[in-house]
Amino acid sequence: MNPDPESRAWSRLQAKAAGRLPPDFADRVLRAARAGLEAAPSILGQFLLGAATAAFCALVVVAFHSHATSVETARNLADWQAISSTSATLDDN
Repeated sequence: MNPDPESRAWSRLQAKAAGRLPPDFADRVLRAARAGLEAAPSILGQFLLGAATAAFCALVVVAFHSHATSVETARNLADWQAISSTSATLDDN
């Protein structure tokens, strides 16, 4: 039974690719993969990085909110002071 043309084409491509790879390719790939696993950050490290990022973001939000609130309060007080002085002027007349 003859293999179909697609199967023969894949076989030729695999043989051609295997001829281009260095003999120690598989060993180098496995060594790199093992080294990558050892160098990967731990779950605890990832959690701590996420917690630190969340804390920093919360701090920025609180600081921005505090600043915006104080600016808004100062503006409102200035408006009320203007209204108060205008009404005092009208009461005097």
